[in-house]
Amino acid sequence: MREKFNKLTENLDYTLLFSVVIICFYGLLVLYSSTRLTTTEVDSPYFFVKKQFLWMVLGFLFLTIIIFIDYHKLEEYSQVIYISAVILLIMVIIFGRSTYGARRWLPIGSFGSQPSEFAKVALIIFLANFLSMNKLKLDNFFYFLLPFTYTGLLILLVFLQPDLGTSLVYLAILIIMLFVVGVKIKYLIFTFIVTLSSIPVLWTFLKDYQKKRLILFFNPNLDPLGGGYNVIQSKIAIGSGGFLGNGLFSGLQSQLNFLPAQHTDFIFSVVGEELGFVGAILLLGLYTIILWRGVKIALEAKDLLGTLLATGAVTFLFFHIVVNIGMAMGMFPATGLPLSFLSYGGSFMISNLLVIGLLLNVEAHR
Repeated sequence: MREKFNKLTENLDYTLLFSVVIICFYGLLVLYSSTRLTTTEVDSPYFFVKKQFLWMVLGFLFLTIIIFIDYHKLEEYSQVIYISAVILLIMVIIFGRSTYGARRWLPIGSFGSQPSEFAKVALIIFLANFLSMNKLKLDNFFYFLLPFTYTGLLILLVFLQPDLGTSLVYLAILIIMLFVVGVKIKYLIFTFIVTLSSIPVLWTFLKDYQKKRLILFFNPNLDPLGGGYNVIQSKIAIGSGGFLGNGLFSGLQSQLNFLPAQHTDFIFSVVGEELGFVGAILLLGLYTIILWRGVKIALEAKDLLGTLLATGAVTFLFFHIVVNIGMAMGMFPATGLPLSFLSYGGSFMISNLLVIGLLLNVEAHR
């Protein structure tokens, strides 16, 4: 047992692990700055920071547990993990707590859990197992469609909440993992064409506020005090930061609450306003290290299962980082996707640390 422990700790990617630890505490600092003046919901300026820290501790506990479970053991339980995710998403639709018109949280005592976040991790594990076991069969178009069916069920259940952003994460994970496993390019092109041609149909199923977000993406000034307000204020905040920023705790947009959802969806705007270009580059540098180590782990994995697990984990992180930052800068529509390791939220923090655990696991058992 001691020999196994020593071997695993020797093979850990400490560059990845330390980068994650640093970025988590970076996030706590920015979170404190963005919430310390909040008086309408809580009395203590440390309320959000303390809760986020507790979720971090819990997430790192799960990360540690995952590292010491050979990822081939996860393969054995991949179907159970997937079915559990489906059941939890169904429970959200039936028993979930509704906030701002969306039913995404499952109440657990005085807390709330967001199963759609954990379903991302479940999907990565399930698809890695399915694709690695059926790689040779994927030349058959029927088998190629099966992973779309499994992923489509999760997308449908999340879309009903409704949560368009998370649905796109599931789709991105599937497409990249299919590409890495080596499916025929013509199948992927066919899928892209079908998806593109179905946009008019999908449009009819979007909620009015979702349609408005997509329209205002092209011109937020059409509704500067309504649907376009968030992005306009976010761009003002980032632009006002300049090179060195206005100083920690000194951002006018964030400290005076002009910036909406500044501790969740638009926390990058706080970084840009208060820490400026330098603070943003430091953050992006840490993200780059994490993604680079993740890609390296995927390339050096000892088998296809490990490669696919790492690929799914990197895609999960990359999609959230790029879309959230792009959203804050007005480059992408506001989809409500949080920023990895920075945005406030327990389920999201834990799911991010779980995928880091998968990466460290694949590397440790290489």
